[in-house]
Amino acid sequence: MSNKIEDRARLIAEPFLEQHNCILWDVIFEKEGAMHYLKILFEPKDGVLDMDTCEKLTPPLNKLMDAEEFIKQVDILEIGSPGLSRRLRKAEHFEKCKGKTVKIMKRLDNGKTETLTGNLTGYSTEEKTVTINKETILLKKCLRITLEEQQP
Repeated sequence: MSNKIEDRARLIAEPFLEQHNCILWDVIFEKEGAMHYLKILFEPKDGVLDMDTCEKLTPPLNKLMDAEEFIKQVDILEIGSPGLSRRLRKAEHFEKCKGKTVKIMKRLDNGKTETLTGNLTGYSTEEKTVTINKETILLKKCLRITLEEQQP
């Protein structure tokens, strides 16, 4: 399901980051407790995000976001790296991470949760499923999917 704030923030952040040789990994607008967070997660095209790059790009990107009307719905703007244990939410995330180790927290039919870790071998937008260790799981049953593989 598309989120209008995420979509609008993506339209602003993506060209800005592209100009600075970075890739936008994700834009997430979510409520945590009483606060609404807008997270803009990116990485350089040629490596791992370092503090200097993040510090250099954060103020101008923050200024671009502050100029937008939707920012009034945001309590905290977070700009940074998706991290090594990055969340997988979009088709391009799953495609990029095929063959890598992921952790899936899924809801069981009895309401409890189960965590699985394994090799991401498949993803289907049509069937809305993800496959790890030969087990196919409906995305609607997945509470969270993260990359678990450590980078060198």
